Amino acid sequence: MLVMKTNEIRNKFLKFFEKKSHVIWPSDSLVPQNDPTLLFTGAGMNQFKDMFLGKGNLDFKKATTCQKCLRTGDIDNVGKTASHHTFFEMLGNFSFGDYFKTETIEWAWEFLTQELKIPEERLRVSVYKDDQESYEIWGKNIGVPPSKIYRYGEKDNFWPANAPLLGPNGPCGPCSEIFFDQGEKVGCGRKECEPACDCGRFVEIWNLVFTQYNRTEGGKLVPLPNRNVDTGMGLERMARVMQGVQTNFDIDIFSPIIKSLEEITQIKYSGKDGHAILMRRIADHLKACVFCISDGVLPGNEGRSYVERRLLRRAIRDGTQLGVKDCFLYKLVPIVSNVMQEYYPDIKQRRENIARIVKSEEEKFHETLELGTARLKELMDVLQRNKQKVLSGQEAFKLYDTYGFPMDMTELILEEKGFAVDKDGFENELKKQRLQARTSSQMTGQVFDTGPLSRIKDISKGTEFLGYQEDACEAKVIALIQGDTLVEAAVAGGEITVILDRTPFYGESGGQIGDTGVLESNGNQVRITDTKKNNDFILHVGKVTKGEIKTGEVIRAKIDIQRRNSIRRNHSATHVLHYVLRKVIGQHAEQSGSLVAPDRLRFDFHHFSGLTQEEITRIEDMANEIILTNVPVVVKELPIQEARNAGAMALFGEKYGELVRMAAIGDFSKELCGGTHVHYSGEIGLFRIIGESSVAAGIRRIEAMTGMAALNRDRDKERLINEMCNVLNTNEDKLIPKTQDLLSELKNLQKEVHKVKQKEISGKVDSFIEHAKEVSGVKIIARKLDEATADDLRKTADMLMKSAKEMAIILGAAQNGRVTIIAALSPNLVKCGLHAGNLSKEIAKVVGGGGGGRPEMAQAGGQWPEKLDEALSFATELLSKKIREGALLSSG
Repeated sequence: MLVMKTNEIRNKFLKFFEKKSHVIWPSDSLVPQNDPTLLFTGAGMNQFKDMFLGKGNLDFKKATTCQKCLRTGDIDNVGKTASHHTFFEMLGNFSFGDYFKTETIEWAWEFLTQELKIPEERLRVSVYKDDQESYEIWGKNIGVPPSKIYRYGEKDNFWPANAPLLGPNGPCGPCSEIFFDQGEKVGCGRKECEPACDCGRFVEIWNLVFTQYNRTEGGKLVPLPNRNVDTGMGLERMARVMQGVQTNFDIDIFSPIIKSLEEITQIKYSGKDGHAILMRRIADHLKACVFCISDGVLPGNEGRSYVERRLLRRAIRDGTQLGVKDCFLYKLVPIVSNVMQEYYPDIKQRRENIARIVKSEEEKFHETLELGTARLKELMDVLQRNKQKVLSGQEAFKLYDTYGFPMDMTELILEEKGFAVDKDGFENELKKQRLQARTSSQMTGQVFDTGPLSRIKDISKGTEFLGYQEDACEAKVIALIQGDTLVEAAVAGGEITVILDRTPFYGESGGQIGDTGVLESNGNQVRITDTKKNNDFILHVGKVTKGEIKTGEVIRAKIDIQRRNSIRRNHSATHVLHYVLRKVIGQHAEQSGSLVAPDRLRFDFHHFSGLTQEEITRIEDMANEIILTNVPVVVKELPIQEARNAGAMALFGEKYGELVRMAAIGDFSKELCGGTHVHYSGEIGLFRIIGESSVAAGIRRIEAMTGMAALNRDRDKERLINEMCNVLNTNEDKLIPKTQDLLSELKNLQKEVHKVKQKEISGKVDSFIEHAKEVSGVKIIARKLDEATADDLRKTADMLMKSAKEMAIILGAAQNGRVTIIAALSPNLVKCGLHAGNLSKEIAKVVGGGGGGRPEMAQAGGQWPEKLDEALSFATELLSKKIREGALLSSG
């Protein structure tokens, strides 16, 4: 049997099916576009759903791909088994109503036995128990003996699994799977072992799905008019077979990552022990995150970003268990980029940015872990004081969810100190979170979208966009949507989404906001307030303002041209800004996101520190110089490779077809872009940066204005300066010295006020101590200070603490409709179990607030000033009770 590298297998597969008249189609992004059923792309067929349904616009019926995929359904098995991954590559060949079972099976066998030279005796196949057609093709056409063809049920050999019995409704069909036999020495060793055994002897390498039915209500399988083929071959599994290794993690695109981990951890990878599991998981999770970041997903707290963050944090935690105390994952990014660069050159080009993002997340999580360790220590102290032995599942889950503390680490630390954890309670909280995540993700759980747009695809292939050349056009109304329902007509006052066969309206995409305008016909009018895009359809969102609008009628669609011109200026300005940024601060400053609106532009980019004023000035100057040269802005369609050869930039996370649109601003900026632009750079007008800030780890944001908007803003500032000069009775050139003089005068006055206040507080301290309530040798002071700040209260508490050995202090003040409370305790009271943070929290409830802090001093606030006296009385009673109950001083 041949030994083949992963890249060789990938290329051989794609070329094989190209010879069989398949179009080699690029991998979709990990972030599915306009697909409400998916969080991540998890299969090769995802980007072809419309083609499978007969509603797609692609001009071919046979395709082959190598699709990057991400799945987290089996995440707990990653590293533990030989085959499970979160990120993997899926080779596939597809037929959209063209060839079917015979060709699919024959070509699969030809590829495996003739192209890859796998001995026939090492292969086994399975079919759906009722799929006699596939069984006979394998037996009669291919010559596989009956002893090597296995019939399995709908759980193993139907797609979706269990569809005939459980659903979902929609396209489905039987599967035929191909397995590689690793031999009797692998797995359970039983002679009767077969592919259904989970011992690991048989590696599933290829799944051939024959979509031939439509499941309807009641589980009825109705034959489809167009039968489809969807196959999936796991590239990593196939490489494992062809390289003769035991696990996917021993193949050529994983072994360099594992080797680097050995060097970082100083631990030898054995492939068998617990350390090996952790190393495999780190390699897998990091690879997943590298590809996610390359596709524009940044670590965060929602949706895809949260999945990515959890993967990174699992890998970091695994590193700590291997003894790595510092950041290390970012060092592996270049290794991942090197092994994947042949098919994914963008990873290599962006590896510095990806490494920076990973390192930033590592640093942030290490801080979180420290907080989690401190929190667990606090929880154990509470258990000890309350003479309890079991940490609640809720608290354990908070450690896991908020601090990223793994459950096994919590258990280990508790066990060392003689405590346990409520595992059932933890599992209940985890189930609640998973349910909430499924709900909030807005994923439908269906394989195919069944909303109104899906039904519109039955009658139309999409909307023709004319907006690059036209501001208005005649168009036919294809469909009307109100809420989630298709309607035939809508009358005045009704909110409506209109779909036309052609339109000049730009649907929001690529950061450019959607157009507004009107649809008119015979005195009827729809005011369009927004325009969206969904695949090939442009959705005009608005309200019927006159008469009515009907499906099938011809209307005139007109955009708000002045607004569009403002958007054009700002869009071209983002390209100028992108070019200049990379010149001023470095090539790593790639676009991460943008908003192009009529009144301003927003541009997010990769950078790890705030811009200096000098840098901002330089960026503005260079941008305005390019604008003033008034160079032509040339937009044209061309093959993607030709655009790349011309130096065009592709953006993070964007997917491009073979034919792309390139916008070139003179010899300066060249970017792939589908938006609308000015014809000459001079049309942009004045360019001014109005803000620079951080929006995420390693991502900065610039906000800017152009044209009349920038000019009007400068005039507003000038008007403000004039008003300030009038108020301060000075000239513009003397405004700053005058302001400095006034500030200096104010500072001196504040010092005088502070001295008076301190003297007043000192006078009150003696009075507070003299009238303090004493309980078991402890002086309790709960007093109000009129118009005092939080700082005044803290200083008063500090002065009081110096006046007596044992003291409990609660001070309150009301100012501007808010209450501030400071609680302070002497060291012995803290040792005996009192906690200022807990006390302040309880007392603050009386004034409608909350708070907390350290055991010795804490601050709280509230919104009911009228209840401050009541809160201080409650504080006195609470402290008296706690001191008496604990007999605190006697125990000290």
